[in-house]
Amino acid sequence: MKKIYAMIVMMAMTLTASAQEAEVASPYDNGLSVKIAAEADKFTLTATDQEPLTIAIPKQARAKKGDVVLTMDGTRLVYAIVTDIKNPLKPTVVLMNAEYEDNDDGTPKVESKQLESGTFAIVKAQGWTPGARVAIKSSRWHIGKMVCEKDGKVLVLLKGEVQAFKKADVKLLPLKELLKPGDEVKMTRARMSTMCMDGWKVKKVNAGIGRVWITFGPDASPKIVGLVDVTKAIKD
Repeated sequence: MKKIYAMIVMMAMTLTASAQEAEVASPYDNGLSVKIAAEADKFTLTATDQEPLTIAIPKQARAKKGDVVLTMDGTRLVYAIVTDIKNPLKPTVVLMNAEYEDNDDGTPKVESKQLESGTFAIVKAQGWTPGARVAIKSSRWHIGKMVCEKDGKVLVLLKGEVQAFKKADVKLLPLKELLKPGDEVKMTRARMSTMCMDGWKVKKVNAGIGRVWITFGPDASPKIVGLVDVTKAIKD
C-alpha cells in the first residue's frame, strides 16, 4: 500500500511539474519585438522566427460615436476615439495614444482623421478580447494592449514588443475611465514608456475627445494626455 501511495505522489508531482513547465513555455516570455502591419482583414504582428499574431478587422464594421477603436498610426497600433459618424463605415476619430497642447485661448487642439473602411477594429468595452487595455505589475505597473491568449498566457503589446504573462498577473482596465478633477491617477508617457508614474492629479477631463489634463504638484503646468494613458484603477 505504501508503495502504491508513493507512486501516486510521484505521478502527481510529475504532472504538476509538467503543468508548470507548460505554463511558462512561451517564446514571448521575455518579450519579442514585432513589426505591425494592417492587411485586408487583420492587423499582423510579426516576430522573428514566430508565426504571426493577428487581430481581426471585421469587414464592414460600423462605428458609433464614442467607440474606441484600434487603428494604425504609422507603424504603431494605437487607440482612437470616434467623434463623428456621418459615415459609420468611415468614422472620424481623434488619436488617444498621444500628448497634446492647448490653443492659445485654452481650448484643446483637435486633430481629427477619417478612417477608411477596413482599417480599424472596434474594441469591446469589457472582457478578455483583442485590444483590451490591461495593466501588468512587474517591478512597476505597465499599461498595454492585449493581443490574444496563447499557450495558457495572455500576450500583451508593450511599446513594440509582445510579452507573455500569466493571466493572474494581468488586470483588465476600463477603456474610458470615469475621471473627475481631483482624482489621483497613474500616468504613462504615451510615446516613450508603458511604465506608470505616480503622483498625478486630474485637473480637467474631456471624455468626448478622450483627453485628460493632469498635473504633478499644485503649481505645475498641466500635461494633456489620452484617457487610455492614465488610470486610477490600479494601486501599489
